[in-house]
Amino acid sequence: MPKKVLVIGSSLREKSNSETPADAFAAGVQSSGKQVEQISLKGKSIAFCQGCLACLNTHACVIRDDAAAIAEQMRQADMIAFASPIYYYEMSGQMKTLLDRANPLYSSDYAFRDIYY
Repeated sequence: MPKKVLVIGSSLREKSNSETPADAFAAGVQSSGKQVEQISLKGKSIAFCQGCLACLNTHACVIRDDAAAIAEQMRQADMIAFASPIYYYEMSGQMKTLLDRANPLYSSDYAFRDIYY
């Protein structure tokens, strides 16, 4: 079965400096026979984590917005690639907020176990 690769981009601009290489990466991965899905955080509603830690017991966030569906796609992926513009020497706020909201994955059985550098 081909590996599932998820590419998550957080640029809010069309044809941005981070979206262009993410598209090229996705095309290259797909040409190697892997299943690729791309997600853009542009237009998504993702609230800040409340820090309640309920997700550690329930494996789901109490906030109902787009982050829950994206976290589920992350859980099912074998590999995840992140593409983010760099703001003040760091990833975009949208990406950081999504990663904070992916906390329910920490205690769940997620697929992406291999690390590639």
